[in-house]
Formats: sequence, C-alpha cells, structure tokens
Amino acid sequence: MFAPMMAALIMRLFVSREGLKGSLGILRNWRYYLIALLAPIAYAGLLVLIIVSTGQSSFNWPGQTSLLLAVPLLILKSLKEFPLGIGEEYGWRGYLLPRLLPMGEIKATVFVGLIWCFWHLPMMVLGMNYPGQNVIISSIVFTVFVVLMNFPFTWLFLASKGSVMVVALFHITLDVFTDIFCSPACLPKGNQLFVSSAGITSCVLLLAIIVLRYTVLTRRLR
Repeated sequence: MFAPMMAALIMRLFVSREGLKGSLGILRNWRYYLIALLAPIAYAGLLVLIIVSTGQSSFNWPGQTSLLLAVPLLILKSLKEFPLGIGEEYGWRGYLLPRLLPMGEIKATVFVGLIWCFWHLPMMVLGMNYPGQNVIISSIVFTVFVVLMNFPFTWLFLASKGSVMVVALFHITLDVFTDIFCSPACLPKGNQLFVSSAGITSCVLLLAIIVLRYTVLTRRLR
C-alpha cells in the first residue's frame, strides 16, 4: 500500500524537484477529519440497509461484542491503520490528482480511478474482492466501482484544500467499515458480486450520490 507514496516521493524529490513541504496537508479544520471518520460509517450503514431492505441478504453480526460497542472499536482500528491510507493517498490524491485537475474535475477523477483500478489488478486476478465469481465480470464491476468511488475522494480532497491526511483517514475508515459490514459473515445469504463493499449495489448507490451532487446540489450552490 506504500507503493503510490514511494512513486510520488521519487517524482517530488528527483523529477519535479518541488520538495515535500506542505504536501501532507496536516493542518486543516477539524470538521474535515470528522467528516472523514463519519461519512464512511454512514455509507456502510446505508449500503447494508439497502441490501437488507431489498432482500439481497439478511444481516448477521458475528462479533463477540455488541454492534453498538463495535463501532467505536472499529474507529480505533481505523486510526491504528491510518498510515496505510497515507501510503496510497499520498500518491493518488496527493500527487496524481492535482496534476490531472486542469482537464476538469470529472475527467481527472475518472482517470485516477482507472489508474487506481489497474493498480488493484493483482487482487482481482486472485479473486480477493468477489470470491467464487467470474474474474472477467468481477473485473468490470470492480472497475466501475473504483471509478465511482473516486468522486467522494476528489470532493473531500478539494474541500479540505488538498489534504492527504483527510482523504487518507476517509480511505482507511471506509475500508474498515465496509469490508466488515459487507463481509460474507455479516451478509451470509448475499451474492458477493452484489452485496460486497465493491459490489453492484454499492455502484448503484454511488452513482445516485454522484448524480445528486452534480445536479441538485450544484444548482443549490449556485
């Protein structure tokens, strides 16, 4: 997970020679860090609610602690694994995205998503995202998911004035909560191609959020 960061460091130090000063974006309003923590939890909860309410699977909490107690424990887990998020985000959002933004927010986000997806290709070939599913179909679904999921990352990165730390926290918290709440243990009756954190249902939910953002919310901001 630190390969994108290593690549960005090499570019900054030896190619563009722009240095590292201010590249992490640590000092930001606390509200952005709060959003980075709470938004993934809300997304995971909404996704599970949609999956259960549409009859794709029942929800089963297999943990030894109660679900109410598990949430703060998972937040602590996210904070513990926070450096892993920095490893990826320093490359994707910290270096790559700002250089693609001149082509436009949407195009830049799609390009980063496609590159990010290609980077995950070994995981797809090994069948880690959708166990037991067709690799070609799984790869298509995963590509669509990664491109769509890039949009919230771009929005948060721009809103926080280019903070790698904020999007890194968002990234790792999203991974922790969705990977657990959308796991086969929690959603035992669902087809992983649909109910996994990177499944078709998640793609539909993300698409709805993106359309809402660029239509209704954009008109209101104007």
